[in-house]
Amino acid sequence: MGHRDIREFIAKLEEEGELHRIKAEVDWDLELSAIMRKVFEKNGPACLFENVKDSEFSVFTGGFFRHKKYGLAVDAPPDIRSILQKMIKATESPITPVLVDNGPCKENIDLDDKIDVGKFPVPRWFHLDGGRYIGTLGSIITKDPDTGIRNMGVYRQMIAGKNKLGMLATQQCGINLQKYRARNKPMPIATAIGVPPAVLASAIVRAPYGLDELGIAGAITGEPIPLVKCETIDLEVPAFSEIVLEGEIPPDSSLWVEEGPFGEFTGYCSSVKSEMKPVVNLSAVTYRDDPIFQGCSPGIPPNEETTYREIGTTVGAWRNILNAGVPGIKEVYATEMGCAEFVIVVSMDQQYFLGNAREVIEAVFATVGKTCKWVIVVDDDIDIFDRGQLEWALSVRVQPHRDIIITDDRHSGNPLDPSIHPDLRRHALLAQGSRIGIDATIKNKDYEFPPIVKSTEEMEELVERRWAEYGFKGRGKK
Repeated sequence: MGHRDIREFIAKLEEEGELHRIKAEVDWDLELSAIMRKVFEKNGPACLFENVKDSEFSVFTGGFFRHKKYGLAVDAPPDIRSILQKMIKATESPITPVLVDNGPCKENIDLDDKIDVGKFPVPRWFHLDGGRYIGTLGSIITKDPDTGIRNMGVYRQMIAGKNKLGMLATQQCGINLQKYRARNKPMPIATAIGVPPAVLASAIVRAPYGLDELGIAGAITGEPIPLVKCETIDLEVPAFSEIVLEGEIPPDSSLWVEEGPFGEFTGYCSSVKSEMKPVVNLSAVTYRDDPIFQGCSPGIPPNEETTYREIGTTVGAWRNILNAGVPGIKEVYATEMGCAEFVIVVSMDQQYFLGNAREVIEAVFATVGKTCKWVIVVDDDIDIFDRGQLEWALSVRVQPHRDIIITDDRHSGNPLDPSIHPDLRRHALLAQGSRIGIDATIKNKDYEFPPIVKSTEEMEELVERRWAEYGFKGRGKK
């Protein structure tokens, strides 16, 4: 079974030696974030800041950084293949959440003039940020007004006032917002902060539009996620959330607010100035006694955000490519150092026809969408999670004139990609860029590659049997 709430997860991390409690007073304004950047550089533990300036509440961050902690979060072995397999299976067998009458997130309910998000220890993560970002690990819930199907994802949200948030409403949340705006109706929206780790893990998965991510969370834990109704809007949220922000986004963009800039997952600031973005007018804030605020500090990888994006993007990409029906695919990986967004590596266990590898490249272009700029296809003897092996394959299996595809610049692009000219990414729906595909396989080319320098199977078995005789500890296999 998974962790019932974030508090159980924190206790598990501490039990495993993966949590550090910071009792000294730490300033929410840049100091907390600077500490976490140093922790990430040192491949350190999750941190619980118990004494944040100007607040009586704690901040939890770093809980999803690196595979050991991620594995603890979703109850999987601490290696990326095991985590991915569990997450992919969860997308294939969702468990519908269950509605309950009450939950810990209702222990305190602030309405009307009592609403003040400034009571929470929300950091300013980067010195050029336009404000304090309350939404960096918030699970944002909306509904499709046509079908009523829930959608959950993670989108940045900046405090714009005691009861107002500015947010970047893109991707599937943005689709729902467009539908409400077409009806000239406000969109109900809820942000659950400090949710059970399975809920956050599912919110990050690039699931297809129309699949309720809370069902994925249920499959991760092995039981339905309990939900409670919001106080002021027609949405349901995880009952064991630490903090829930309820509100609406008005359809009239003239009522929206300035948001940004923000230090993004790309390692660059999203822009050099603020822009008008959707505003969430809060109608209620509910929270547990002594709530724990959860957030993360984005930036140059690796960090907590790139670890969870590495898993979430890979699961979505893998699922989409398999659903495209292209044969021969063994494994898929959205690399962490590619910001878990721009570089997709695919290994093939077999090529069934001439051009099979090219078809895989085209399938990634078609199904992964604007999240991908580079696609590298290799044979299954290359471990796609090993950067050294990947570099070797690129070095000795690729002739650029023969094996590289470069598209024109009319493909959809990510508006946060700093390599795209600012004039071409001013609007999320208009950003465009180019893509590159690299066939780093050795099969179905116009000649046979020479033999690879490696030991015979017989000699490998002999060395394995005698490994201890040679004075080495453990087994001879990797």
